[in-house]
Parts: sequence; C-alpha cells; structure tokens
Amino acid sequence: MEFTAENLEKAVCLFYRSEAGQQAEAHKWLTNAQNSPQAWSFVWDLLHPQRGSEVQFFAATTLHTKILKYWNEVPQDHYEVLKKRILESIVSFAMGPKIVLNRLCIALSAYIIHTVPQHWPKAFEELVSSFQPQYLPNVEPERVIWILLEILTVIPEEFSSMTLATSQRYRVKNVLQEVSKDILKVVEMCLVPIPNANFDMSNLTTYLHSARCASAWIQLGGVNIDECTRIMNLLVDLTCFVYWNRIDPEGMSSEEMELTEVTLEALTAVIQHPHTSKYKSYILKHSANILEKFNKILETETGNPEPNKDILTSIYLLLVSLADSHCKLFVETLRSSNAVEYKISDDLFKCILQCSDLPGTYPVDETSSTVTFSFWYTLQDDILSMDSEECTMSLVIVKPYYRQLVGMLLRKSMLPNDEESKTWTLDDKEMFRCYRQDIADTFMYCYNVLNLEMLDILIVQLENALQKCNDSPSHWNWVDSCLHAFCAIAECIEMENLYLPKLMVVLKDIPYANLRTKVLSSALECVGAYSEWMTDHPDVITNVIPLVISGLSNPEVTPSATMALKDLTHNCQKHLEPYTDHILASCQSCLQSGNFKLAECIRLMSSVGKVMSILPVANVMQYLNVIVAPSFEEIQYVLGQPPGPGVATRLITRLKMLSSLYGSLYLTLFTYEDVQPLLVVVQNTMHLYTMIGSKYHANKEVIEVLCNMLKHTLTTLLDDSRPLVSDYMNLLLSVNRETPQPSVLQLSKTLMILFGKEEQHVQNMRQLMTELTNTSLQVFANLSSTNQLSEKSDLIESFFSMLAQVYKKVPDLINNSPSIEVSSVFECAIFCLSMPETQTVKIVATFLCSFISHSRDNAHAAVVQNYGESLLMKVLLSLGGSGPRSAIDVFSDVMFALNKKYCDNLARWLNGLLQQEGFPTTKITSQQKAYFIKMILKEKSNKRKFGEAVMEFALTCRGIIKLEGP
Repeated sequence: MEFTAENLEKAVCLFYRSEAGQQAEAHKWLTNAQNSPQAWSFVWDLLHPQRGSEVQFFAATTLHTKILKYWNEVPQDHYEVLKKRILESIVSFAMGPKIVLNRLCIALSAYIIHTVPQHWPKAFEELVSSFQPQYLPNVEPERVIWILLEILTVIPEEFSSMTLATSQRYRVKNVLQEVSKDILKVVEMCLVPIPNANFDMSNLTTYLHSARCASAWIQLGGVNIDECTRIMNLLVDLTCFVYWNRIDPEGMSSEEMELTEVTLEALTAVIQHPHTSKYKSYILKHSANILEKFNKILETETGNPEPNKDILTSIYLLLVSLADSHCKLFVETLRSSNAVEYKISDDLFKCILQCSDLPGTYPVDETSSTVTFSFWYTLQDDILSMDSEECTMSLVIVKPYYRQLVGMLLRKSMLPNDEESKTWTLDDKEMFRCYRQDIADTFMYCYNVLNLEMLDILIVQLENALQKCNDSPSHWNWVDSCLHAFCAIAECIEMENLYLPKLMVVLKDIPYANLRTKVLSSALECVGAYSEWMTDHPDVITNVIPLVISGLSNPEVTPSATMALKDLTHNCQKHLEPYTDHILASCQSCLQSGNFKLAECIRLMSSVGKVMSILPVANVMQYLNVIVAPSFEEIQYVLGQPPGPGVATRLITRLKMLSSLYGSLYLTLFTYEDVQPLLVVVQNTMHLYTMIGSKYHANKEVIEVLCNMLKHTLTTLLDDSRPLVSDYMNLLLSVNRETPQPSVLQLSKTLMILFGKEEQHVQNMRQLMTELTNTSLQVFANLSSTNQLSEKSDLIESFFSMLAQVYKKVPDLINNSPSIEVSSVFECAIFCLSMPETQTVKIVATFLCSFISHSRDNAHAAVVQNYGESLLMKVLLSLGGSGPRSAIDVFSDVMFALNKKYCDNLARWLNGLLQQEGFPTTKITSQQKAYFIKMILKEKSNKRKFGEAVMEFALTCRGIIKLEGP
C-alpha cells in the first residue's frame, strides 16, 4: 500500500481503534512508513489542522524520528527550509493539542543539536528572541513562555540520548555549555518573585517548567556553583514557599509535589557538579541556607502522624547528595576552629543521622532512611583514603556519629513481630530484605571507623537483648538484630581475641527453644560467617559444632545449618578430626532421611568430602561405601527404567550430589601405595557414566550435569586423574558422535588443557581434538544449509571457546593434527560472524583475534592471508548494518588484530573493498571511506582510538551520524 496521507490516516485510525491482530499489522506498516524517505514529505500533510490529533501526533513523532535517526537523508541546502517548517508547525500548534506540540518541540531540539554550531550558530539567541509574547500576539503569553521553556528543556535531554560522531558531540557539548549561563538567566526571569511581594501560587505551571528547564541545563554540567547562586536561592525559596503556602494545608497537590521534586532535583544537580568542590565558601553558604530552611520542613513532617513521605525523601536526598559530594570538605570543617563552619557540618551530619533513625519500620512506616546508606560509605571511604595523621584525626571526630548510627541500625534492622508481619505484603517483605542487606553493608562501614568499639557495642547490646528475653521472649528480634550485625562485619575482622570468643560462648548459651526459630538461623549464619576466624581459634569450635549438628535436625533451619557446616568444613578442615565421626554420622542420617532439598543435599555432600579428606584412606572407603552407595544404587535403578522426565530428574539429582562430593574429596597421601579414594570411586563407577551417556545422549540437561561432575573430578584430582583420561575420551567421543553438545566440548577443553602436552596422552588428545573439530564443522555445515545455525548458537559458542583456549595453551593439538583443516575452521568462524546472536559473535571474534595474533608463530599466516579479505568483507558488512550494533566493539577487535599483524594486507584489502560503490552501504561517501582508512591504519597501539574510528564508521554506514571526514 502506497504511503499517501489518506492511507496513513486510515492506518493510524486502525491502530488506535482495532483489535490486537490488526493493531500489530498497522503498527508494522506505520513503522515502515516512518523509516521511508517519503516520510519527509507526508509529515507536513498529516500535520494539517483538519487532521485528527492522533494523526497529527503520529506526524510529529515521525518528524522527530526522521531527524533523530535519518538526518543523513537531509541535504545541507534543505536545512533552512526544514527549520522554517518546524518553527511554523510549533506556532500553528501553540494552543494544542499539547502532545503534538511537545513532540514538535522535541523535533526542533533534535534539529538544533544536528545544526549547531556550523549551520545555525546563533540558534539559542534566535530561539529566545523569537518566542517572546510580543512577537506572537495570537498566543497566550503564558503559553509562549511554556513553548520556549519546553524547547530549551528537551535540548539537553535529546543531546544525552542522541548518537553523534565523537567530534560532533564534542562541538555540540561545548556550545551547550557555553550558552547554559544565558539559558539559566532566562529561567531566572521566569522564577523571580513579584516585586515587593512573593511567589504567586497561580504561576505554579510556569515555575514548574522553569525549574525543570533549570534542572536539565544544570545536569548538562556547563555551570558551577558560583554561577548559580541566584537561581539556587530562588529554587530553595520557591520550594519553601510552595510547601508553606500549599492550597490544602493537609497535603500537597500533585502539581505542588512535582514542582518541589523538580526544584530539589535541580539543586542536587548543582551540588553534584564535579567542579563545585573548588568553591568551599559557596558550598558552605548554600549548605547553611538549605539546612536552615529545609530543617523546618523536616521537623514539621517528622512530627506529623502521617508525614509526606515523598517530600521527606526528596529533601533528604538533597542533603545526602550535598554531604556525599563534598564529604572531605565537611570533615575538614569538623576539624576547623571556625565555630560557624563546624556547626554547618555538624548540623548536616546530625540531619542525616535523623534520616537514618526515622520513626517506624521501613518500608511500611517510612521510606526515606534508605537514602543515607551511600553517605555513610563515602564518609568512611574518604577518611580512610587520607594520609595517616589526617585519617587518625578525622576518625576521632566522626566516631560519635558512627556510634549513634550502630544503635539506630540495630533498631531499624529488627524483624517485625508476628502480628506486624501478618499485615506485610510480599513486596514489603522483599523490600525489607534488601534494606536489611544495605544495613549489613553499612555495619561494615561502621566497623571500619569504630573497630573494636563496635564489637563492644554489639556484645553489650546482645547481652542486654538476652536479658530482656529472659523477662519476655517477645524481644527475640533484638537478639536476631545483634546477630545479624555480627554476621555483617565478619569479613572485616581478622585477628580478634577478646570479643569474638565471648560471642561464641553466648551463641552456645542462647535459649533457642524459648525464642523464634529465626534466632537459631541467624546464630548458624554467624557460625558460618566466622568459620575462617575459627581457623586461628580452634578452641571455640567445640562451642559451635553441637549447635550446627542440632540445626541439621531442625527442618526450619536446615538451609542455614547446611551452609554453616559447609563453611566450617571448608575453612576449619584441619581442626575437625575430633568431630569427624559425629559430623559424618549426622550427614549420613540427613541424606538418608529424604527430607532435605537438593541444594541442602549438595552442601552436605560437599561437607562430607571435606571431612573425609582428613581421614585415613581405609576409613574413607568405609564411609564412602555407606554414604555414597545409595546414590549409585539409585542411578543403577534409574538406568533400568524407561527414559522420562521424572526418571531424568532423579538421575540429575544424584549426579549433582556426586558432583558436589567429587569437587571436595581429596586426600594428602603419604605413601606411593595409597590411591586417591575419589579415583577409585570414579574408576569403579565409570561404567554407569558410560551407560548414562549412551542412554541419555539426547538429554541436554542430563549430559550437562554428567559433564560437570566429571569436570569436578578432573579439577579435584588434577594429575592424579591420569588413569581416567582414556575412559573420559571414549565417553566424550561416544556422546559427541550421537549428539554434539556444549557440555561435551567444555569438558573436552579441560581435559585437553590438562593432558594435551603429556607424551603418553598427546595422541589421544589429538584424536579427541580432531574428531570434535570435524564433527562440529559438519554439524555447522548442515545447519547453515538449512539456515538453522541460531538454533545451535550455544554449541557454536562452546566450540570456538574450546578452540580459542586450546589454541592459546596447547596449540600443538591443532597445529600437529593433519586431519584438522585449519582453513575450514577459519572459514566457519567467518561465516558465523553473520549470526544475530551477539554473545556468539563475540566468542567467535575472540577466537579469530587469538588465531590472527598467533598465526605467524604457528605457521598459519597463509590461512589469514588467503581468507583475510573474506573476513574483512564480512566485518565491514556487519559494521555497515548486517551485524548487531552491540557487537561493533568485537568487530573492531578483529580489525585491530589484523592491523597489528597484517597491516600491509589490511591496507590493500580495505582500499580494494571500500572502492566499491555502495559498499558496505550507500550512506557513506568515498571521502568518508578514505578518511576511515587513514584513521585506522595509523592506530596500531591505541585500541581506544581505533575503536572510536570503527564506531563512527559503523554509525555513519547505518545513517545514524554523519562522519564529516578530515
């Protein structure tokens, strides 16, 4: 159907008023219309006043889309005509519809960004002078101001989102930053109160658009705090005026609240400007003004039974941004003898403490305390980065704030009691979980400042909480909160001999039976968290082992108990010999009960492996016969059943459990006669794995779990796994012959890297490499003939990942294997670069880069020289638009590798290919191609500049930007 105004109008109406099927079809056709060159013509017909607002909106959106994405279609001699028509359309729609007017303003902003400074050098001066009420008498003055502010507001936003050539972006940004002061003066004029009066609540709309415009231009970064004094004061005063003079004393309207949020956002943008830190006096002056005026609002709201959570959050965000951005300055003033400066910093820090300690529980009672976490991190981080003397002085000064903070966070992290939790939604619970994790992180920052003082605070608080629990078990959440804090700081503590031993005694003596189960769970988490510390304090293990063992028998805490046991067995393995029988008996009982989830069974098996690793070989075999036998019996039984989903799940469960055991069972042998028990187990059960491979070769999940288990065996045994090499190879080849799979290639990669250089195995490894390569190439050839490569993208990724690693670490497996056609592999990689899957393309490109970089050392230079031009053609076509835009960087890496190793060839290929008219697209000129060739051939070491040149070339080829050339 032809793209005529009438057809388009019908399609738009169909889109808005039809069912889903017709709507999708109309949308597709309208999108094609937008992308067509005819769109530059039909938009003006569709903007006719007689058309419906939906059609006009489509036209305005199309105009913006064309300017944004297809600017290259506009000849320079048409720029002026296009500008005139956009301005005329804006005036024509000055009184609405608003959505059309807004979209036209955005289109004009995109036009300005494309044309400044070369083609419209005085754009902003002319814009401001044109949109004055006296020049548009038929339009309401307030609407004229709104239009001007709307255009100005969206210019920085469009600039941030538009794709431009690096040089053009730099020029435009300079222009925008140069005019930002003048724009803010225009905004100031709109914000200035009535002389001898004050702000006018009837002008809220103008104030809102002015504040939004100010925020946009301030965020652009063209002005400093010393140039914003006037507008900052206006924004602070306007915020306070709107709050104290709101229409409804009981609450703020949506318009009032929006204005407040925008003004505070603009103030935050000034405060966060990177150059603002140079202006100490201005920062302190504005801080004093902000604190004085906004503290009154905060006091009013926090004393309100139903506070305005939005305004609290917005003001606290501003204050936190102020303290966060200039943290070192405020710490410096705290050390100052100047009482006025000290008070400003002290008031600011106390204000943030008040936010951290807001009444109620997050998120059901308050939602603002979460904004402070970033500040408490920045404060300690900035102090710890100071010189030692300055750091010591600063730590002394800020410790009182952190001491208060610890107590506040203990309260804020308390879990709700049973009655409260019943009213919480799932979202509330998830938000509180994340909040509690943020508190845990903040406890670490507190410890960095307080060190042993914090441990003292926590021990005292824990003992007090337990004392309260003796009077009433309802205080269980205080105990839990203290344990949560101890867990949070565990990784910060290295050598500590006073408080942590006390903690371990307390953990043993807590009356868990009288308290909520969550207390036991938190205590077990504490045990796991301090397991590394226990390595140097083995005497305390006696206190915690009974706690962990008892936790295994409590279904409500088995996740925490199994994790604690795993941490203990991994970190304190050498100290567990007295407890091995107890631990293994408990694990055996748990595994046999059948009541544990898979994740818990996996952790138990990992613990079993670690504990058995410190036993004599004979004892290990006895335990293995008892603990592992049920898994092998289950596998044997399952293999006798017809394949099915349920059967496969049972098989996967057992293999995952064995995989966890195999990853942790390794003994230090003292005689040559002894053999690793894991090796014996795997050798004796290899026939089962072979049967699994034969029966379930088509089940990707089963084979993946099997390969992971066998890989764990390899990485655990390493050199001791030599006797398994032949069995592994036979299993891998048999599965691969039936159903090539990624997991087979991944396990093969590990096997070849481990044993590919050993004389007794090198022949087998070459055979494995050869067969895997040839089989994979045949599979890919069959898939490409039916255009189904994407269906096996994971296989392609694993294949080229394997090749890249083998080529890098054991290249002889490829170089000295006459049955491997290296040129075919290279050709296949070139072909796979056309795939739409970005991740696949990246891995293939990584292989190509590795191959090219080492090809001269491995006598494969002829392959690159013979097929390099084909590779380059594929890369250029992909850059031109046939490949995913997200993969431009990896195509650049391939070209960079060619430029480093085959510069002369690359120059010849580039000139030959790019001389073709319309290659790789018609959107790039011969001059631009020549400039591109020049730019990349000179960059043999600076990868960043090389990448920028390739990116600009690709965006120009796609019509997104105009590369201007030299």
